[in-house]
Amino acid sequence: MKTIFLCLVLFSTHMLLGQQELSTTTNINVDITALDLASAKGALKTFIAENNAEIKTQNETKNSINLTLELNDNQYQALRKALPNWGYISSDIINTIDHQEELEEVALEIDFLKKKKANYEEVMSQHEMKSAQFEALWREKQNVEDRIFNLEKRKSALQFNQLPYTVDITIEEEMTMPENSRVTFVNMPGVEYSYLKIENPVDTITPSAYQGYFIKYLFTRGKSYAGVGAYKAIDKSPGDSTFFSELFVMNFGQDFYSRHLGRGENKFGNLYSGYTVGYMAASNEVKKEDIFYLSPSIGIELFKNKYFLWDTKVNYFIPFSYNRNMRGIGFNTSINFVF
Repeated sequence: MKTIFLCLVLFSTHMLLGQQELSTTTNINVDITALDLASAKGALKTFIAENNAEIKTQNETKNSINLTLELNDNQYQALRKALPNWGYISSDIINTIDHQEELEEVALEIDFLKKKKANYEEVMSQHEMKSAQFEALWREKQNVEDRIFNLEKRKSALQFNQLPYTVDITIEEEMTMPENSRVTFVNMPGVEYSYLKIENPVDTITPSAYQGYFIKYLFTRGKSYAGVGAYKAIDKSPGDSTFFSELFVMNFGQDFYSRHLGRGENKFGNLYSGYTVGYMAASNEVKKEDIFYLSPSIGIELFKNKYFLWDTKVNYFIPFSYNRNMRGIGFNTSINFVF
């Protein structure tokens, strides 16, 4: 049977000489987060059934599913098209292994063993078939043939691998509410400039615009921050004491990245939305008011790396007192750096 198998392998190799040899295998690890895990699971299983994909391992829990698939080229290309529809691809690692060197080593060993087998046959021909020397040489020759058989199988598998892609897919449910959340703290102080345009200014309450400077302290990667600073009225007339000319501000804010636009992982152009809540001491030369406010915002990170962040945003300033005559649109830009 071994001899027949070897003949078939050699014949198949000869017939496939005109085809491209696949001496590489590719291992892919893909991690996906999905808002609708049940739908993503269903889509994955439908893909497996429609493409007759081979499952190597499978592990399914309440909040995730992990599968290892072995795929041919057509199946892999179909998978690549389907992956973005199942959720957000948070990790996609591809590792290609070239087996050319291993093929050369296997071929050399096969050649060596065939010569060794020929030597055994030549020596065996010099002994009687029933002699002890002949039987010992025959056993050694059988061991060599077994090794050749296994090496030929390995060589054939490396040269003409029908399933060259091994894909490990993990789909996890995306948590929209905190659940065993881990907060990553950072230490990034910085400065912020703000221009506040008042929507309905009144001479006795507000000027048409303020500008201010703030210390902005970013303390989570999420990102959460605290700030302190002051606004001053623009184009204030000497002796004008009727409106609030200075606004001393303390605030806290959070920004959130879009799950559809990179989740803040890009170096340039991360879009985000957020809010700021705070306390404001509004004053002039004759009076002072304590005012709390809320300020929803939308912004874009112009540049970000592990050590530096430059972003800008537009916010709508909503005070809880003097709401009609103090609300307005703010334009902010800030720079933070690792300290």
